[in-house]
Amino acid sequence: MIYRIIIINNHPADVAAFAPPTGHGVLYELIRVTDGIFLFLNDHIDRLNHSAQLAGVELALSAAEIRKQLERLLQQNGVQTGNIKLEYYFLAGKVQYQAAYFIPHHYPSDKDYRDGVKTSLLVAERTNPNAKIEQAELRDRANRVIAEKNLYEVILVHPDGYITEGSRSTIFMVKNGTVYTAPEADVLPGITRKYILQTCRDLSVHLVEARIAAGDLPGMDAVFIAGTSPKILPVALADEYRFDPANITVRQIMEKYDKLVFIMNSDDQDSKDQVMT
Repeated sequence: MIYRIIIINNHPADVAAFAPPTGHGVLYELIRVTDGIFLFLNDHIDRLNHSAQLAGVELALSAAEIRKQLERLLQQNGVQTGNIKLEYYFLAGKVQYQAAYFIPHHYPSDKDYRDGVKTSLLVAERTNPNAKIEQAELRDRANRVIAEKNLYEVILVHPDGYITEGSRSTIFMVKNGTVYTAPEADVLPGITRKYILQTCRDLSVHLVEARIAAGDLPGMDAVFIAGTSPKILPVALADEYRFDPANITVRQIMEKYDKLVFIMNSDDQDSKDQVMT
C-alpha cells in the first residue's frame, strides 16, 4: 500500500487500520486512474461481479457506489494518477471485509515500449482462471522469478505444455501477421484483452484463440503482453528466445489501442462529471 488513507468497509481510514480477516477468499480488481479518470471502470465492475458469481459470492455494492468510493479515495489522498486495488474478503458466500487502496505502480518506460522487455517461462497452473481471485502461492513464485532474473513478467505454461497467460497480464503472439492468444476458458478474461480483440477486429487482423504449445514459441515473429499497467508492451526476450519488438502488426495494434483508450477516457470523464454533479 502507498499513501496514508484507504477505504475500509466504505469508510476512509488510516492505512494502519487495515486488518483483513485470515482464512478468507479474496476477490479483487486492479484499476488504473489517470488524471482522475478511471480507465474502463464499468468493465472492471462487470468483471468483479462475474468473478463473484463464479465464486458463489454475493456483492452488495452497485457500480455507482464503487465509483463513489474510488472518488473519495482520490480526494482523501490528493492523488489523481496511479493504480487502485479493490479487495473483497469472503467466507461462505458472504463478503466480510472490503478495502480500496493505492498500490505501487510501475508503468513501462518509452525504452520498454520501443525495445521490448525480458520475460521467462514458468510452469504453473492458475486454478479457476476465469475468476479474479488472489492465489498467493502462485503470485509469490512468479515474483521470486521476476526478481531473481530481473524480468518484467513471467509467461505461465500449463503443466500440459501450452501457454496460458502472464502472472499479471495477457499474452499474445504474432506469426505472419496473425495474432494468437489462449482461449478465454483458460485465462482471466482481461479487460485490456477484451479491447485488444476489438482492436484486431477493427484492423481486420486475423486472430486465433487456441492453445499454443510452449514448444511453438520460438517460431513466433513477435510476442506482446497486455494489462492494466503496461497496456500493450512488446516482448524482446522469453528466456533465450528473441522476438521483434518493432513488428508491424504489434505496432499497428498498439497505435489503434491507444486511440481507443483515449476515446474510452473521454467517455469515462462524462460519467465522472455526472457522478460529481
